Amino acid sequence: MRDKPTLIVVGGPTSSGKTAVAIELALKLNTEIINVDSRQVYKELTIGVAKPSAEELLQVTHHGVSTIGIHEHYNAGMHAIQFETTVQNLLSEKGSAILCGGTGLYIEAIINGLDDMPEIDPDLRSEILDEFVAHGLDRLVQILLQLDPNASILVALDNPQRVMRAIELCIQTQKSISEIYSQKPTPRFSEATIIYLGIQYEREKLYQRINQRVDRMIADGLIAEVESLLPHQSLKSLQTVGYSELFRHFAGEIGKTEAIDSIKQHTRNYAKRQITYFTNRFPTRWIASAEWPKYLRNFEI
Repeated sequence: MRDKPTLIVVGGPTSSGKTAVAIELALKLNTEIINVDSRQVYKELTIGVAKPSAEELLQVTHHGVSTIGIHEHYNAGMHAIQFETTVQNLLSEKGSAILCGGTGLYIEAIINGLDDMPEIDPDLRSEILDEFVAHGLDRLVQILLQLDPNASILVALDNPQRVMRAIELCIQTQKSISEIYSQKPTPRFSEATIIYLGIQYEREKLYQRINQRVDRMIADGLIAEVESLLPHQSLKSLQTVGYSELFRHFAGEIGKTEAIDSIKQHTRNYAKRQITYFTNRFPTRWIASAEWPKYLRNFEI
């Protein structure tokens, strides 16, 4: 038994089975789960964000799932503020807590907090936006990689908003994005032992799981879910994999098969970035999927 409380982070790539593992750990430790997936917080998004099922939510208390509406402004810092006390109470009362999800920035915000970012010069923001409108995302990516050749580790290069934000920060602070995010604030839970866990698959097996999950989402009604959100498709909360592609389908830009194939490809790309992020940003212990049952049986804190 540990003298200190334990905070367990179950992270890593999408479709690796994080929810099931987190639930097993929570049941074994008699504790609860705090969501750290940036899309599972939205009430209106269900199938496309792979929320825990109703049965899974009944097995273990989950915090931070379906807590806000898609029209509300929300970010990692707000999530951390809302659930820091929840984590602290679980550590104090139950001796452990579990963070489960694949959004690295949400994990960092809860554990370390986020340094205040500088106000961006409106003229600079306008210039970057004009560059995007005139020359497209590829030009922005080129600019960002000139500012920081390692930016792809921390920034989704297929996401215009995140690329523009990274360029703003690099130019405004005169630092690389790697430097900005490498600043180490004081951990919020210094009294706790923090364990970072990830489920490891061979790449082709993980990609197969991703493709199969997307097929299940389609069978479970993802297309109808996205169609119901068409009036709101411009919202930032809906600029995400699984929704953006089907919005393009409903706009007549691509066929249904192409949209589904794009969801699979973009999800595979995202999983690759998650693996890189969790390897570089956290001391993640990667455990082969076949070894998880044994690891869980022997797990103690």
